Amino acid sequence: MKILLLIAFAAMGLGNLVMAAGDLLIADFEDDRYDGWTIEGDAFRKGPASMNAGTAYQVTGFMGDGFASSYRGHSLKPMGKLTSPEFTIQRDYINLLLGGSPSTHSAGVKVLVEGEQVACIAAVKGFHLNETSIPVKAFRGKKARIEIYDKNPGYWGLILVDQIRQSDTKVGFEPVTRDMKITDKLLLFPVAKSGTSRRMVITVAGIVVHDLTACLAMSEDEIAWWGYLDMGDQIGKTATIKLEEEIGGSVREMIECAAEPRCLLPKYGEKYRPQFHFSQLNGWNNDPNGMVYFNGRYHLFWQCNPLGTGWGNMYWGHASSPDLVNWTEHKRALRSGGGKGVPLEQRHPSMATGACFSGSGNVDHNNATGLNVGDQKTLLLFNSDMNAGISAFYSHDGINFQRWMQKYPLGITGRDAKFVFHKPTGDWVAVSCLENKEHGRHFPIFTSKDLQNWTLKQNFTDVHECPEFMELPVDGDESNKRWVLMEASSEYFIGSFDGKTFVPEHEEKKVTMIPRSCYAGQCFSNSPGGRAVYIGWAGLATEGMPFNQGFTIPMDLTLRTVKDGSLHLFANPVKEVESLRKSAEFREKDIELTDGNRSFSKALSGELYDITVALRKKGAPKTATITIGKVSLVYNFATERFGKIAAPLKDGRLNMRILVDRATVEIFMADGYSYRLQTRKAMSGTKPGAISIKLDAPADSGVVVDELTAYPMKSIWQ
Repeated sequence: MKILLLIAFAAMGLGNLVMAAGDLLIADFEDDRYDGWTIEGDAFRKGPASMNAGTAYQVTGFMGDGFASSYRGHSLKPMGKLTSPEFTIQRDYINLLLGGSPSTHSAGVKVLVEGEQVACIAAVKGFHLNETSIPVKAFRGKKARIEIYDKNPGYWGLILVDQIRQSDTKVGFEPVTRDMKITDKLLLFPVAKSGTSRRMVITVAGIVVHDLTACLAMSEDEIAWWGYLDMGDQIGKTATIKLEEEIGGSVREMIECAAEPRCLLPKYGEKYRPQFHFSQLNGWNNDPNGMVYFNGRYHLFWQCNPLGTGWGNMYWGHASSPDLVNWTEHKRALRSGGGKGVPLEQRHPSMATGACFSGSGNVDHNNATGLNVGDQKTLLLFNSDMNAGISAFYSHDGINFQRWMQKYPLGITGRDAKFVFHKPTGDWVAVSCLENKEHGRHFPIFTSKDLQNWTLKQNFTDVHECPEFMELPVDGDESNKRWVLMEASSEYFIGSFDGKTFVPEHEEKKVTMIPRSCYAGQCFSNSPGGRAVYIGWAGLATEGMPFNQGFTIPMDLTLRTVKDGSLHLFANPVKEVESLRKSAEFREKDIELTDGNRSFSKALSGELYDITVALRKKGAPKTATITIGKVSLVYNFATERFGKIAAPLKDGRLNMRILVDRATVEIFMADGYSYRLQTRKAMSGTKPGAISIKLDAPADSGVVVDELTAYPMKSIWQ
């Protein structure tokens, strides 16, 4: 047993553990084997995980190189037990770094004294190892062992342990409370650079107004960015903030009221911030939800984490725009709740029971809720309320939302429901997502007159989450329409719908947005003129930024007849985006790529562009290559494809649109027949002002560049 002197170090920049003089080391897992420990099962058989051996994966917070882990080979299935050699308890605490499962039923650490269990603890859920103390003062002088176990083959069957030692110094986190007078509309919170999210509950006069998890900075030097929560309807009242604070930390004192968010980097001007795509000010975002046109504005909602740049919490963020270009971010519309333990009357009106997952929005066309006032319609949001079911929230001003209590939840099975008002029948239609043994993953389709009593009409199979359901004219003909049923991957079916049953016209799913380009997109309900404006979730790489992820450019979706007489969904940037164009930086025409001139390139002086390209074949060319930054596309004139991506010629010509922003390159191929998004990783190493567009063709190509125009784009944030 080693006696450690006063040590403070952070190996690999990951740990922040401080060991006190006189601490007794039990295990640091720096060897490649668990020497002296008894191993049972498979989880620990290969020895400690190691950064050097490539087995640390996404784990943080350990010290040195090694740590005990049941997370093996990217798998959480292995189970087992690791028992220490016997030792004598000589200090008040057993301290360790601990991560993994939040439930002792799945995985944890036990202290056995003379063969009897005297303590059993689990981690705070996550892949970050946190300082934790187990009190053992009552057992000084007795023989003990440590048991590390994983008995769950499921996703949270996971235990991570490092630096087990005896100490007289207590470490870790303790629950604390602060009563605070609300003097302005926001509460600001310091968010840590790394760590584990812990629960925080804010109440006012016994009403829960926020209940979420957050990894907060415990000292000023840990602050990565400042998050905020809205308290605008609580000004003048006293809030009680309950959270966990690190022993010796000062997070309580750093929380403050403010009129505006606090930004440590230039607001909307950060390194990877998209400049003509909307993105939220800070925090994580994923699926766009609740998209609806209401009172002259397009309202965009989305799942977000207000106090973290990783997935979690699932509030609904909110922004609106009069023109799909210039956006105003509002306070978050819906709040996640802590679960079924809090009665409805004891939580904020905009708070769900659980996390607010996917859903849709619409306008109460037939006053089904009874909330319309004269000609003033009501804005409805339908969300997947975890632990409760699909529920409805409403607003008269488009900003402040509260739960529609007349029917909660709505009684529709599944999740992610898209709500459509079907004018011919006067019915509401809800398409949700459900998985069961009978139908597998499928879309149940329900109808209702009053949004309260629902009848199942159809189970549409072989589809996967986040449905979009819309009616579109064919080739612009309002007398000839079809319905489109789309899933999260943006693959879709085209067919007919009589208000009860959707019948597709084809067997295989069609593709416009190339899978993995974007995800879980949907269209604005109630759009002027029946317009289908689509926005998808764009997975951006934004390391070191106070925000994470983003959205595609708004796109107009149209149904068009193609060469074989079938229908295809086309996607193109909305016309309004062109208002951001500056004067063309260059415009080239009639450039023939031949034997003597097989390549043409043009350097771009900036980093934001709307580029139009038109290629025409002359003779029988084989291929042409288009390169923008580090994105390279090879077009095959014989197959009329970019690799596997279809891009049919029209009268021997290929028209393309390329949008280049700081974080994305979006490519609309063949007048919008296909769409592909490349994130910033494809542009890595490309400095502002060093982007170029290049066209190449092989010998005897006979390819003519009819047009190549590059428009620099204005920022929507300035």
